[in-house]
Amino acid sequence: MNLLPILLLTLTTSTLLLRSGDRITTDGAVRQENGVVMFRSGGTLYSLPAAEVERIEDGERGATGGERAAAPQTKLRVSEEDRKRLLAELEQNHAGTTAPPQQRVETLPPAPTAAQQQGSEENEWEWRRQALAYEESIRRAKEDLQLLETRAHDVQQKIFQLIALGYKPQSFTYDSSVLQITLDQMPAARLEVTRAERAYAEFREEARRRGVMPGWLR
Repeated sequence: MNLLPILLLTLTTSTLLLRSGDRITTDGAVRQENGVVMFRSGGTLYSLPAAEVERIEDGERGATGGERAAAPQTKLRVSEEDRKRLLAELEQNHAGTTAPPQQRVETLPPAPTAAQQQGSEENEWEWRRQALAYEESIRRAKEDLQLLETRAHDVQQKIFQLIALGYKPQSFTYDSSVLQITLDQMPAARLEVTRAERAYAEFREEARRRGVMPGWLR
């Protein structure tokens, strides 16, 4: 915009024509410094950004040769809300400070492209696949342990029945060996369950640190 340079008018009155279409009559000098227009109106000192000013009119010289060449009028269409905001800032800004800039409106991020969406879906299914694999390893470890526990229980019941029927230990040495072997395998089976559960817990913690959606792990 073709704004005026630093001004110091000695005339008694001037008129500010704002881009919103409003007109403000000033008392005395109007100054523009560092992109800020400062003036008095009704005995009160005001200031507003120079970008809000379309032009400054000389109240006494009018359209004579001494008047400054006014910039071409390009009146912007402003809403009633913007007009009320500008007037409210002028009323509150009595200390001569620069009016605060209009709050920036945050825009929504662009929608993901088809390639990005496909990559996200593939990433989701990869996490789901890994979660299912860890869950399956826990399930198998528990099934193996349960199988050993069931076998040990059945062999013990058989031995008790043989003893109750009066059989000597020499008569069920094979069953005794099977029982002992099964009992020896059970600690390793329990450890395998513990390891599988620990690996799954570490996997979920890693997913949490990477910001993976909880629904992807189910």
